[in-house]
Amino acid sequence: MRVLEDFFNSVSIINVSDLLVESYIMIDSFSQRNNPIYTIYSFDTPRNMGKNDLWIAATASVLNLELITTDSDFDHLDGSFIKLRKIFPVDIYKHIGN
Repeated sequence: MRVLEDFFNSVSIINVSDLLVESYIMIDSFSQRNNPIYTIYSFDTPRNMGKNDLWIAATASVLNLELITTDSDFDHLDGSFIKLRKIFPVDIYKHIGN
């Protein structure tokens, strides 16, 4: 119980606001190459993002957080909406062993 209490005391709860929804819409339309603000895209074909990934990216964008991931699902957003840091599982396992 104490571990859960410590965890919940250390996290921030973020409400879904109009700003977060707007970021979600902007990122989704950008990923589909259909955002009216952008005329140049760094990718040639639409990127179909999962709904949970869109919420994650929108939250990172609104809060100006660095998004840390092990996969490539957010690569096309780096520099446009988010700052992205890629980590690789093989590197994590190397550190765990030490």
